[in-house]
Amino acid sequence: MKKLLALFAIMSVLCSLSAQKVNENVILYGKEQLTGFTINIDNATKDIVEGALADKFENQFGMKGSKKKGFRVYENQSCTTFGDARYDIYFNAETVGKKKSQTVQLTLVVSTGNMNFISFSSDPRTSRNIVSFLEGVPSDVEAYKTKLRINELEQQLKNLKKERESLEKEKTKTNDRIAKTNDEIKKTADRIEKKTDEIERLQEQFNKNLDPTVSEQISQAVKDKQSMQKNHTNAQKSLLKLNNSIVKLNNKLDENAKAIEKCENELKSLK
Repeated sequence: MKKLLALFAIMSVLCSLSAQKVNENVILYGKEQLTGFTINIDNATKDIVEGALADKFENQFGMKGSKKKGFRVYENQSCTTFGDARYDIYFNAETVGKKKSQTVQLTLVVSTGNMNFISFSSDPRTSRNIVSFLEGVPSDVEAYKTKLRINELEQQLKNLKKERESLEKEKTKTNDRIAKTNDEIKKTADRIEKKTDEIERLQEQFNKNLDPTVSEQISQAVKDKQSMQKNHTNAQKSLLKLNNSIVKLNNKLDENAKAIEKCENELKSLK
């Protein structure tokens, strides 16, 4: 059932893409009226459509363009998709229609130079090639959207792996601090026990002869023990905070692992 639904979804997209109609129109280029061709592209933004066509012309066809009067322009370029001549190629994309039914209108103007713009009346063969090219643009747009999403996901994955590395380093450092704190707590507890024994021994000695010097030693030993107990309490508090930090780090690592898995699965589905 899932396979049938997926197949239906793919067929629906393909039907939608192939249903777009190319029209020959008069195009306004600055104050000039030129003959060109238009096609409406659904389910894409103006920037995506422009990016898809620029990507095709520049990265696939090897052209170099510039921006003029709101159009992307490629002058004196070879484009065997259109024909054997060299062409001046102009295109732009604009959002048209009401908010709930907006679409992007792609405009393509092609000239053989000297303002000789291609139309069905002047050059039917090249015009048919241009129409065929434009009919393939919706598919190019979908491929470009996929390319952008792949690039986005690959950057996300890179960032997530970098985050994981940072979290793991922080966790290692925190575990080291926990080990040192546990060791400090154990040593302090041992010192407190020894100091308690010392106080008891001094107290017994003082009880026998009431020596003032021993009394002073007892007072100092008690102060030392209190200081040790304070350090012991502080160390236990630090240990509690460190253990809480480990819990939080583990939660972050779990979330990071899920995000990486989700990212990798989507990348696999797109490639």
